[in-house]
Amino acid sequence: MEAPALCRQNISGLASRGFTLLELLVVLLIIGITLSFASLSIGDRGREQAVEQEAQRLAGRLTLAAQEAVLQGKEMALEIRDDSYLFVVLDENEWRALDEDEILRARSLPAALRLKLRLEGESIDLEQKKAAGKSEDVPRIYLFSSGEMTPFELTLMDEYGSNYRIRGAANGKLKVLKLAHESKT
Repeated sequence: MEAPALCRQNISGLASRGFTLLELLVVLLIIGITLSFASLSIGDRGREQAVEQEAQRLAGRLTLAAQEAVLQGKEMALEIRDDSYLFVVLDENEWRALDEDEILRARSLPAALRLKLRLEGESIDLEQKKAAGKSEDVPRIYLFSSGEMTPFELTLMDEYGSNYRIRGAANGKLKVLKLAHESKT
């Protein structure tokens, strides 16, 4: 009879002892690894989502500017730089920025985003244009009062390979396309 009492005493002693430091460290390590993977997967989608939102925003502004050009009977354009863009209107034979318009005012892209431009099938080196520093050399996408526009492809990309392209046809139609994810090598 003494043996079972001894076993009960050892079992109850183990139950009140709790977890060892090693067991706690293993559990914390597992939680840390799980949270790391979760944050990495969410963070990557967050960056891609930011590129997509900026592409959709720019496409929406282009659509609005094209409609304004038709409604007002004025020629408009979108001036493109590698890290910003600006809408302008032809007013008395002079291009004037739409700074007073809250939606069509000049915009800078978030720091990690860059633009790449093809006008009428020709690649435009925006970084070279920026280095030259000539304001009259800034490439423009023209939005005509007839509803037509300069055919273009404008790619928004981040440093992690998330790319979205806005494609504009001569008839004024716009498309936003997600490009294949390119890894940076």
